[in-house]
Amino acid sequence: MKRFRSNSLGKSWTRRATLVSVGAAVSSPAFAQRPSGMALWPVSGPPVLRGAVIAQRRRRESVDGPDAGGGEAVLPKYTTDDFRKLANAGANLVVMSYPEVWTVAKPWKRDEPVAAILSRQIAQATNAGLYVVVALRSGPGRSDFVFQRDAADTWFPKEMIVDSLWRDADAQAAWAAMCVDAARLVAGARGVAGLNIMVEPDANMSGLDRQGRKLDAWTADEYARQVGAVSDWKRFAGDCARGVRAAAPDLPVLISPPAFARPDFLSVMGAPPVSGTVWCIHDYEPRGFTHQDKRARGKALFVDRDRKDFAARLDAAKHAGAPVFLGEFGAARWGEGAPDYYSALIAECETRGVGWAAFRWPTSDREYERLDDTFNVSWGAGIEDTEGAALPALKAGWIKNRARPARDGLRGRAPTP
Repeated sequence: MKRFRSNSLGKSWTRRATLVSVGAAVSSPAFAQRPSGMALWPVSGPPVLRGAVIAQRRRRESVDGPDAGGGEAVLPKYTTDDFRKLANAGANLVVMSYPEVWTVAKPWKRDEPVAAILSRQIAQATNAGLYVVVALRSGPGRSDFVFQRDAADTWFPKEMIVDSLWRDADAQAAWAAMCVDAARLVAGARGVAGLNIMVEPDANMSGLDRQGRKLDAWTADEYARQVGAVSDWKRFAGDCARGVRAAAPDLPVLISPPAFARPDFLSVMGAPPVSGTVWCIHDYEPRGFTHQDKRARGKALFVDRDRKDFAARLDAAKHAGAPVFLGEFGAARWGEGAPDYYSALIAECETRGVGWAAFRWPTSDREYERLDDTFNVSWGAGIEDTEGAALPALKAGWIKNRARPARDGLRGRAPTP
């Protein structure tokens, strides 16, 4: 039995055709129904999904060489054993922050090797006992390097940062088409818990204001007042979500607010655009603590006031009309008090029935991990630590997991609606 639908939108498409298909979704009977996959995203009661995030990018030979990631199209490479280790630690969810199901540059189309790796990873993770959220990280008009701006012109040239998505209606239509294609690719796949239509939308930084100038808005009020029509993520996200809902009636649609998924920007998103919406927020506050440099260890701390502020952000998000998911959180592994940070955020999520995923579950490729080690949740302040700063707290939260995707030929324990 095929687990993935191989049909896509084809090699050619038009913005007009995409918008017509999105418009048709509004009158679809499925639009008004509660997707069956929403049993994994309860509005009340304890959360069902607790896990971790993996983040990948498209391998670029000019930057990475021919052999990084095993020479595959995506790196780092995750294996069945990596997913089994996560499941054995107690997690029941992996969020795949995944790159370029469609190409960044024209002609915009599915990148077949990348799509094939995604399909393989989903099967591997599900067989290991993990639900999967597929989160679209890059694609038409948006490169992986938007997440690496601070490192521009060090290990990669600045020109590799592509963020034209927020200023190009045609690129946005292509992104929406990628969302539909990805939905068709994963819809009905055993263990897929949802599709996040964009990881950390950054229209507030890369978009345009109403006068056509760079927006650069860092408060929700400022963004709402100044964002130009072409850069309006609320409108753009609605287009993507309606296309996904028409293509995959039972697939939960995860939507993040602007400003890199900051919860205080949920106020600009309005009502959920489709049934089966899940608001996906990321929280890395206070940033001086979560992103501290090794040399600054102990200068920034996570204190009780920070915990209360986080709880207030969750409370506000819970009033935004849809289930809430803390899709990323984490702290530099060498931070003083890091275990208490993880325990505090998990406890506040559990109190409010919010599912969560910690950033970042590592691979077994130690060479790669040494290059990207800040948020490795399995390492402590020293890489030889057997229990990382985060792992005991995460395991204490993961032990509450009960739901698992059904394994091949077996009946799994499914959540109740």
